[in-house]
Amino acid sequence: MFIETFSTHWQHRLDEQHGCLDSNTQLYLLLDGVFVPDIYRAVQLALGGRSVSLLFERLPSCSDATRAVSPFLLPYRPASAQLARVLSRCSGWPMVSAIETGESIEDLTARLAAWCIVENDGQRFNFRYPDTRRLPGLWAALTPLQRGTLAGPASNWCYMDRDGTWQALTLPPDPHPIADRPQLDEQQFAIMVADSEADEILALLQSRRRLPDIKPSQQHALVHNALRLASRDQLGIESYPEWCDFFLQKGLRMDDSEGAVMLGAWMAAETAALNAFDI
Repeated sequence: MFIETFSTHWQHRLDEQHGCLDSNTQLYLLLDGVFVPDIYRAVQLALGGRSVSLLFERLPSCSDATRAVSPFLLPYRPASAQLARVLSRCSGWPMVSAIETGESIEDLTARLAAWCIVENDGQRFNFRYPDTRRLPGLWAALTPLQRGTLAGPASNWCYMDRDGTWQALTLPPDPHPIADRPQLDEQQFAIMVADSEADEILALLQSRRRLPDIKPSQQHALVHNALRLASRDQLGIESYPEWCDFFLQKGLRMDDSEGAVMLGAWMAAETAALNAFDI
């Protein structure tokens, strides 16, 4: 699991949202299928065979393999017991957003699918906004116009945060038409890469079985802080995983000055160890 178990009443919150909609607004769930491959099939069964809308089907060369991990939309209604059970499989994964909008599911699918791939300097990249770990940072990097093309006329966009609770994006006042080949500039691309760095290091440390037994949101906060200290003190990027590992084990409830002292001591110890090895 990459985030915390969802709050107990997270689906009840959706039911309440749906009950407050006016006649011109729909509530859609955006689920990121990469975390629970083929979950869209289970959702369709729970919906009585009604299809969901797969974003990757709007992209070239869509295959069964890409469908299995595609983000997808479904109109939300107060959940049946079967759908509630399927949605419970999402808990602990950064894969659930809820969007209130007056757009049809066809128009919203086209709008969101246009942002699945972005371009930077002539290259194309997967824009991972359906991953709710990525969403707030990516959203912050976009211009107001870009946000308007992604959200359109949506009146509310909530997502499941790292602590397993609902959080909301601040939406632009004006919608814009569906984007045509969204572009990111160099600064935006750098922000996008930096935003994913802490999670990539956490994944590496998890593969080494080096994560401490604390909440995922706390793990991320500590690694994010460790990376900030490393960048400020110009630690070589090749040393980031080992420094973050050390900080995770030692760095609970530590202010910046204490963290800087710890980094200096760690760098000195690493240098001494390398020198001893050279001898």
